[in-house]
Amino acid sequence: MVTKWIGFYGSIPNKDNNSANHLFVEISATQIVYLVKNTVNAQLEAIEVFHFSNKQTDWSDIFFDIKEHSLLLGLSYSNTTIYLNIQEALILPLKNLSTSSAEDFLSLVYGPEKNTLTKHDKIDFSLPFVSIYRIKNTLLEILNRNFIVFNIQHTYSSILRDVFKKDNLAPIFLKLVVYHQHIIVVYVKDNQLQLTQSYSFNSPDDILYYILGIIQQDQQTAIQAQIEISGLIDQQIGLYEQIKKSFGIVSFDEINLDDTVKIGLEKYPVYTFTPFYKLMA
Repeated sequence: MVTKWIGFYGSIPNKDNNSANHLFVEISATQIVYLVKNTVNAQLEAIEVFHFSNKQTDWSDIFFDIKEHSLLLGLSYSNTTIYLNIQEALILPLKNLSTSSAEDFLSLVYGPEKNTLTKHDKIDFSLPFVSIYRIKNTLLEILNRNFIVFNIQHTYSSILRDVFKKDNLAPIFLKLVVYHQHIIVVYVKDNQLQLTQSYSFNSPDDILYYILGIIQQDQQTAIQAQIEISGLIDQQIGLYEQIKKSFGIVSFDEINLDDTVKIGLEKYPVYTFTPFYKLMA
């Protein structure tokens, strides 16, 4: 069953006057997000977030249910960007990428899989690297039916570009993004990327176990580290308090939301929507 967690609109979506809008979609195993950006003033026009169980694997049924509750689907947009927030992805130095190596690496780590399309995103840094991932043909067919023209990226790419835009990263830096039933963690030490990984969780204790384990496996201590957090952390009762006790520096990744959608969003901490908003950067 698909449930609509939130739906906020700066104005009532208009089927006749939306050509200047850019649609952003983020798809994960338990959540789909729709964001509409006005390309004239660069403001967020609308946001919808849908949750569903990871036991629901039929994308056709999921998109059908969402269409029943969405005010944003069925409209025309000047552009559509789709982010895949899926776990089966890897980060590699660009020099290691070849026509066959991406699929070879994914098969080595996650096992071989037929009927998929392998893709990659380039991420520019001092040492250029790529995120590699694969999309099931069944999902790709659904996307082609629902969106006329679109480009695809992985959520890792958006998060890593944002991390490496920051000045003066702490020597031991951890970024934690909390989603519905999974997290993404980025670990950087001495300005070098060490890990980018997605983890499913059932409780706040699972999240704490993962982030502390990453630090300890590298023979570091959490009290020496800075952790930056965003996303649905407030839905995990007690997690922030445990993080605050464990890590030396705790900060929130917050942005200034424009006024167009603040009505309704103001009851949530700003960092709740940071991961979604930054997809539009």
